[in-house]
Amino acid sequence: MSEALINFDVEVLQKSKDLPVVVDFWAPWCGPCQVLGPTIEKLAGEAEGKWQLVKVNVDNHQQEAAAYNVRGIPAVKLFIDGEVKAEFSGALPEQQIREWLEKQIPSEIDKEIEVQLSLLKEGNSEKAEIGLKKIISKDPTNAKAAFYLAKMLLIKDTKTAKVLFAVAEKKSEFIGEVITLNRFAEILELHNQPEQLEEAPVKPIFIAALSSVLNGNLSDALEQFIDIILKNKAYQKEAAREACIGIFVMLGTQHELTKKYRKRFDMALY
Repeated sequence: MSEALINFDVEVLQKSKDLPVVVDFWAPWCGPCQVLGPTIEKLAGEAEGKWQLVKVNVDNHQQEAAAYNVRGIPAVKLFIDGEVKAEFSGALPEQQIREWLEKQIPSEIDKEIEVQLSLLKEGNSEKAEIGLKKIISKDPTNAKAAFYLAKMLLIKDTKTAKVLFAVAEKKSEFIGEVITLNRFAEILELHNQPEQLEEAPVKPIFIAALSSVLNGNLSDALEQFIDIILKNKAYQKEAAREACIGIFVMLGTQHELTKKYRKRFDMALY
């Protein structure tokens, strides 16, 4: 992590073939560099050998800076297998840098999660659920594992799903979907609290739709919720609309039910 003259080919290009190398292009006279430097050095110290930081003084390494298109500093570039895989510029906040590193340099647990998500995509949800539960038992604060496990448990164990969503929302990329799915969870809980539902002709349809969801009949549920939207969109503070969105988010944009009902849902709103 030398700040003096370095052998770029050896310390960056060759080294990056063994493990990721994060290069901080900086200069002593650069104010933002002085802000970024301690932060990224701290993160490197916490990395436990997962990646290596090399600081490159652009005054001493003008050729390398030009070769890698460093137009302003600080400029941070991630090298893997001798090539730049990702980069950012400026003195970003620590949390934003952490998230950038997590995204670009997956941990062993991240790799395990991807295995489970592949199983889920292949239709092996039971095995994926078991795998995600094992990951959460090892790392209870893992937002990504918590998010996907919560989506799987949302219907059959709403209470546990809400606890997991509280973990997932700590990661910015999940916040929007967590808000939607938490609201969907609250709507599902109304199944056991029918006295809290507004009295209206569509109330029996709404209760039936909730039952359809809880029984796993999502196609029937979407039909019923869309029927409510057409008849009384404002019912229960537009709960039918929010439930449909919750189902679409839970299933994902590529799921056959999302594709089948999304257009009908949009048309029903207007």
